[in-house]
Amino acid sequence: MTVKSQIKAVVYDFGGVLLSYEGVRDKWAAMSRSLGLPEEAVHSESVGIEFSQWLGPDRSLFLGTLTVDDLEGGLFMQYLKHKYGDTINHDVVIKPYTECLRGENVRIHKNMQNTVELLKKKGFKTAMLTNNMFLDKEHKETRLPCDLTHFDEVVESCLEHLMKPDARFYQLVEERLGVKPEEIVFLDDLHENIEAAEKLGWNTIMVSDIENAIRELEKFTNVKLL
Repeated sequence: MTVKSQIKAVVYDFGGVLLSYEGVRDKWAAMSRSLGLPEEAVHSESVGIEFSQWLGPDRSLFLGTLTVDDLEGGLFMQYLKHKYGDTINHDVVIKPYTECLRGENVRIHKNMQNTVELLKKKGFKTAMLTNNMFLDKEHKETRLPCDLTHFDEVVESCLEHLMKPDARFYQLVEERLGVKPEEIVFLDDLHENIEAAEKLGWNTIMVSDIENAIRELEKFTNVKLL
């Protein structure tokens, strides 16, 4: 158990920690139904390992070699047709990334975002570590629709060509913040990303409920956050 006074830095994931998926799952489900697929299909396939394997090692949304425009411009539908064949409705056009993860559909967990500012004011170093994507074919716009003012570092996979759970990606944060693994507490909503951090000696908070995660963060930092 880490001594609370040892914590010097708080590192946040984006999707599922700062970004809320509230309301988005309904949109994914509607897209699946329009294609004649099970309700979870579009969500699970768009972020799943099978799609990444089908794309191959040289084509990746999160490593920056592909963009949202590339995937929604045809690659994702090609994959769905490859996997589901004649069961799919070929006349439907869907945009699972654009319609669900940007613009008016984006919802930010305000209470979690507020913790960044509060902890920064208390002298903690703050960073975001996210598997992120380019939205445009020119590789200029990344998807981070939230207040980045109070982050010391924002480390994005598409810019670094590394992604979680690769240990090298986490170590970039250690280097840029100038902290030791045991001085970090990390919040993420995926088990594989949490496990990778723990192997490096990071303290972790698995985020399944935002308020509970903030309560855990209070214990690590001795700062009132709610």
